[in-house]
Amino acid sequence: MRILCEKNVLQKNVNIVTKAVAVKSPVYLLEGILISAEDNIIKMYGSDGNLSIKCENEAVVLEKGDVVIPARLFSEILAKFDDCEISMYTQDNNLIMECGHSKTTLCYLDAKEYPEFPKSENTKNIKMFSNQLISMIDQTVFASSLSEDKPILTGLLLEFDKKVSKIVALDGYRLAIRQENISTGVDDTMVVVPAKSMREVARIIPEDESTVDLDIGEKIVTFSCNNMKIATRVLQGDYVKYKNILPTEYTSRMVVNKQELQNSLERANILARQSKTNLVNLKIDGEILTITSDSEVGKAREELEIALTGKNLDISFNSRYLLDVLKEVEDEKIVFDLNTSISPCVIHPLKGQNYLYLVLPVKTNNIN
Repeated sequence: MRILCEKNVLQKNVNIVTKAVAVKSPVYLLEGILISAEDNIIKMYGSDGNLSIKCENEAVVLEKGDVVIPARLFSEILAKFDDCEISMYTQDNNLIMECGHSKTTLCYLDAKEYPEFPKSENTKNIKMFSNQLISMIDQTVFASSLSEDKPILTGLLLEFDKKVSKIVALDGYRLAIRQENISTGVDDTMVVVPAKSMREVARIIPEDESTVDLDIGEKIVTFSCNNMKIATRVLQGDYVKYKNILPTEYTSRMVVNKQELQNSLERANILARQSKTNLVNLKIDGEILTITSDSEVGKAREELEIALTGKNLDISFNSRYLLDVLKEVEDEKIVFDLNTSISPCVIHPLKGQNYLYLVLPVKTNNIN
């Protein structure tokens, strides 16, 4: 193999595919990335067996070839090279990299043993804008479970029909639903994808209106955008029937300025996080919401104006769960629908149905 390529272009794609590479693997080959040079194209591919990423870019290919190179070493070396054209060629069992006055040699591994990029048959195809998909992932993924007690909850549920795409996450304490209208959908398609994989998708694809092709199979979902492909395994099992846990009515509806509430909660959280429960109390009384937190090192009290329909209420929450929601919501005003101090709170927009969050309260001695 012998190629000429701009160092910055090569480094960008190496950094992308390295996100799929195992840091420590019993199969040393999987700690590397596969580099293939052919027809003036360099293709790079990394995989840990669950997540696979492939990128390609133009280059001058003087001699075709395939090598597997230790991913993180290769990335670190490229990062230290000056910005210039890089020459890479194989000699004996080494890959030699020359950039300006720098020259580095790395041992490479046999590419024939590297696993093929995952393929899935009988797939259903859906097209979305990349910035749309990023927003949907970012506004739900925080509510996925970190515990392996119920592996299916460590994933995000992707639901599609002909007009609407939906992403759902829940961990037993909160539920996040985000939906968007789409122009090319399919009938009643559901799949659960690991949250870790979806985070990487959101980090890698461009935050613009590039088209993302989702090819959904029974075992593999592939995201294709511009010069890259990301394939991830599907989690097997039945997802929670989340629609059954959504309240259908409320006795108290609070409309509040989102940024004012977030600022107040962040201040109260400084003391709340000194306790294990991150507890904050919300006292809804007429047109005033009072937020308090109490710990061994001090107390906090915040007041802000609200619009209330229905009954007054005292309710307590883990402040982190509320802040996770507020950090992702962009609306000026949001709605809290509540019933009692021990029943779930539903947060949604004042207009539209783009998102819905359900947060369980913390039981305290002040039960209404």
